[in-house]
Amino acid sequence: MEKRRNLKGYIFVALAGSLWGIGGFFVTKMSDNGASSLMTAFAGHLLAVIPLLLFLLAKKGLEGLKISKKGLIYSILLGVLSKGIFKLSLDTSMTMVGVATTTILMYLAPVWTAIMAVIFFKERLRGYQIIALLLNVIGCVLMVTGGNFTEFNISGLGLTLGLIAGFLYALSTILGKVGTSEDDPLTMACYMLFFSSITTAIFAKPWRNLDLFSNSSFMFWAVLGGVLSGSLANLLFFRGLSMGIDASKTTIVASIEVVIATVAGVFLLNEQINLIGYFGIIVMLASILLMNINIQAKNKH
Repeated sequence: MEKRRNLKGYIFVALAGSLWGIGGFFVTKMSDNGASSLMTAFAGHLLAVIPLLLFLLAKKGLEGLKISKKGLIYSILLGVLSKGIFKLSLDTSMTMVGVATTTILMYLAPVWTAIMAVIFFKERLRGYQIIALLLNVIGCVLMVTGGNFTEFNISGLGLTLGLIAGFLYALSTILGKVGTSEDDPLTMACYMLFFSSITTAIFAKPWRNLDLFSNSSFMFWAVLGGVLSGSLANLLFFRGLSMGIDASKTTIVASIEVVIATVAGVFLLNEQINLIGYFGIIVMLASILLMNINIQAKNKH
């Protein structure tokens, strides 16, 4: 029964990662309508919290807004750090060192998560799980670069921000696992997105871009992205974390996001990927499978 519950949790995380993976498509569509990266972040978070709030009130009424002190603290930390500051660090790093370099730095997140899981949750990493971590990083590098390493840009601040983005991405798993222990994941997701909306609003200054909200094309993609890559993805992620799954495995499973993002770029945005990139996808998928198989340890006599 417990194994089935864990499997369900990992499936929820994989679905969340897949929905995050198509988020870049919605961001591109919003950008095509004149929105800055800060505005796409703010709109995505704001239009994610609104449907979640309505669903929560319809399901539980005002009782659904009740949250423990611990849950509120973790919601603030998740919203401000792993959503708000994460997004700012990620976008700034991309402008300084490029998308490829930043993506690779961000997807060091499984390594950060594994280290924190060992420290805080006393999780044990077996040899094959360490191999899975390495394969995950290698697969990401191959998929993002396609084997072309000549376009890497070096900037101390840019690299630092990319590493910070990866750490904050990993931190969301750790904070989410602890934070969902007492409160409803739906309530947690709602409060987290509320605080992330406030954080991104401080930098995006939406009151200076009110014309975007009267643009029907922008609003269509913003609402669609907010519901799918915002509301539903975060709800599934927190629901999965609440099912007792291992933190060290969670970020590896969620890394399906970068695979889906790459495939979505090919089919939805006509982006190109070479054979090395496809090989990288296979390696990343293999790392996810390897991380989640249960190889029994040999008994020592």
